[in-house]
Formats: sequence, structure tokens, C-alpha cells
Amino acid sequence: MINARVMRRHIIAVADRLDLPLTMQQAGSLANWIAASATRGSHPDFNLTDQQHAVLVGLASGEDAQATADRIRRSLDIVKTHRRLLYTALGAKTGAQAVAIAIDLGLLNLNAQAPARAGGDN
Repeated sequence: MINARVMRRHIIAVADRLDLPLTMQQAGSLANWIAASATRGSHPDFNLTDQQHAVLVGLASGEDAQATADRIRRSLDIVKTHRRLLYTALGAKTGAQAVAIAIDLGLLNLNAQAPARAGGDN
């Protein structure tokens, strides 16, 4: 199950591979930005329901399953089922991987402006 700490670690791991140093605070801001700016996209092979999209946004924000369940007012079991089905459909093994694949496929559109870098270096 993915949580905010795990999402930040995944973001930092990718940034390290790309030689882009990030602090945990910056990675957390990026994870929050992904969730806040994510809108529903489309892909010919995937038709997400409103609940599935809400669960995917929860993954992008680093919410745990219970927090997502509370936010969308569904049971924990329903959220876990949606996560499991999303992982399978996307071929993902982790929440962060599911989010990355969903963004790549256009299932999550990031329409907001990227967060400013620390120190004002855009």
C-alpha cells in the first residue's frame, strides 16, 4: 500500500537517477502537486469510472487506502479492490508505478503549472 512517505521516496529515487537532487519536502510538494493537478484523461484501452479515477488520484497524492475510502465515502474493501484492478490493468506492481503509467497513458492529465523550485530558480 502506498503512502505519502513511499511516494516521496519514489520521486526522490527517480530524481536521483536523473541527477536532479530533491529534498523530501520538495518531493512531497511534487506528489501533492501531481494529485491536485490531476484531471481525468482518456485512453482508448482504458475507461475509468469516477471511483477508479478518484482512487488513482489518491495514489498520486500518496493517500493510504483508508484516507481514500474516507474521501470518496466508500468502504476500504472497495478502494483496495479498485487499487488491485488498476495495478493489474496497468501492469503495475506499486502505486507509484501505477501513477507513472497512468500519466504516461494520459489517464491523469497534469494541467496545473509546475511548482516553483526552491530559491526561485525556474
